[in-house]
Amino acid sequence: MSRIQKVSPIAAFLNALVGIATLIVALVLIGPAVMADRTLLAQFALHNPAPLIIQDVLKLVSVAIAIVLIVTFHLRLASSHPKLIFTATVFGLLSVLCLSVNAILSLIATSQAANLVQGQSELGNQLSVIIGALAMATILTNGPWYLLVSWSALKTNRLPKPLSYIGLVMGMFSLLPPFGVIVLLLSIVWSLWLGVVFLRSNV
Repeated sequence: MSRIQKVSPIAAFLNALVGIATLIVALVLIGPAVMADRTLLAQFALHNPAPLIIQDVLKLVSVAIAIVLIVTFHLRLASSHPKLIFTATVFGLLSVLCLSVNAILSLIATSQAANLVQGQSELGNQLSVIIGALAMATILTNGPWYLLVSWSALKTNRLPKPLSYIGLVMGMFSLLPPFGVIVLLLSIVWSLWLGVVFLRSNV
């Protein structure tokens, strides 16, 4: 068993914790109204940047966790469905790349909020559009990864069937961005259950 497979249970449990923390930051510390309005978000970054910085740090932690999970699923499933899992891995890594750049640009935008609000509004608008597009790309590339690995796990009985079905539902909802909160909620359940499965298989 590879080293990355040995740490996969920890990664899965951490993924659930990061999901919970992300929900708290987005819905409580920042708020849905601010998240949905670029103008409010810019003012929020200017006067109360800490929650936005926490959110971006959580994204970078998610990137590290996602890489472990992507590689783990590749190692576990590639022998059964090599082409399918190769495609899934490509989508997963693209999602990780988009999220990484999104987090870095968001951190830059937050740290430069005063400059962007005062005299560089056009640059700020462009940066906001790019960050939003990367967030959308992260979701849309993550969806196929969930779908493909869950389908492969279902066909090979490598995961409990209900867990694979949750993954399929997450993948389908990921292709519909307005349902992002549902995906995040389901991912907490999925990650906790996945951690238990990985832990048992590593014993």
